[in-house]
Amino acid sequence: MINVHNKEAPLEAGLEGIQQNLPLLALIILVPLLSIPLKAGGYFHSIKHFIRKWEGQPRLAFFGLSSFLALISPILNMGSVKIVHEMVEKLRINPMILGKSYLIGFTSSMLWSPYFASVAIVLHEVGGQFNQYIGLGLAVAILQLLIGNLLFKQSSKKIYGRPRRARENRSAKAENDQVHRINLLKILCTLVAMIISLLILESITRISMLTLVSLIAVFVPFLWAGVFHQWKGLAAEFNGYLKKISQMDHEITLFLSAGLFGLALRNTDFADQLQAFLMEFAEQSLLLFVLIIFLIVLFFAFIGVHQIVVIPILASQVSAASVGMSPEFLALIFIMAWSMTAVLCPLNAINIIVSHCLQRNGLMIGFRWNGTYVMSLVSILIVAITVYGLF
Repeated sequence: MINVHNKEAPLEAGLEGIQQNLPLLALIILVPLLSIPLKAGGYFHSIKHFIRKWEGQPRLAFFGLSSFLALISPILNMGSVKIVHEMVEKLRINPMILGKSYLIGFTSSMLWSPYFASVAIVLHEVGGQFNQYIGLGLAVAILQLLIGNLLFKQSSKKIYGRPRRARENRSAKAENDQVHRINLLKILCTLVAMIISLLILESITRISMLTLVSLIAVFVPFLWAGVFHQWKGLAAEFNGYLKKISQMDHEITLFLSAGLFGLALRNTDFADQLQAFLMEFAEQSLLLFVLIIFLIVLFFAFIGVHQIVVIPILASQVSAASVGMSPEFLALIFIMAWSMTAVLCPLNAINIIVSHCLQRNGLMIGFRWNGTYVMSLVSILIVAITVYGLF
């Protein structure tokens, strides 16, 4: 309807809109291939080993869960939460610890990983370069993990984890910690190697980051199977991957319709009014500009409009030069708004997954368990914006 009313060639505009997010859709579909070496190689057993050891120690359990999720989420995306929960659901860990650590660990990856749609979309819209953004995104992600663990340390006295059973203690001690540490180190090295490869390939080939990420996602499982002669393991896990992809019709529809809707709104009166509205706040104060972006994204998230629809529209209407900051710093603002509203909103996919795993209300998990954490991040972002404005 919007295209018919505003575009000279509505059919062509509609087809272009449907194709708008195809590269991102390829990213979402292909990135789960990276989980095949981790599953078939037995690396998840090492994660489960340490979580089982820390079952009766709330602080270590929280640190371990949030760190493990931050480590594997860049590769496994939202599947990381389900995988980790399958490891711990039979352990006696307070649900509040799980709810906090799941969201804090997962959303830290949303700030920097090129395998996440949040980073790919926003950098594309604001014209930022990943090789210039990754340092900023990683620094904020590490700070986010640190804040989450410090806040939990302050409140952990109110959480009493049940003691571990003696049998589990004996089995945990019998495990070879050194072997499991090496496996975790292998996961970290693999992630670092993939990121460095992306940066090198992007600078040499000038191919888009979305294309490179998709190619690496396809290449890595075959390289692993060839090096370690694990073709049978690859085939078995690939069948499971195909079954999961066949159930992604909702995600596919969401991405295609978001691209169609976002492109339809461009160059319309609404887009012009939205741009004027945002620039008015940006001219008054950068702090007001950041807060209004956060509130707009949060409002639409609560009425069921996903960030993948709202944020590209907002980002496409704001020029980094017009607000007096680099494209990468502007991208960080939008990406943080995306991640923080994902924590709070009970209609967001990651909040739904966590609430389903823990059988708790999404509002409780978002606001009651993680509200202080989100407000702390907003406060730090405000301070960062203030300091940035001084220079």
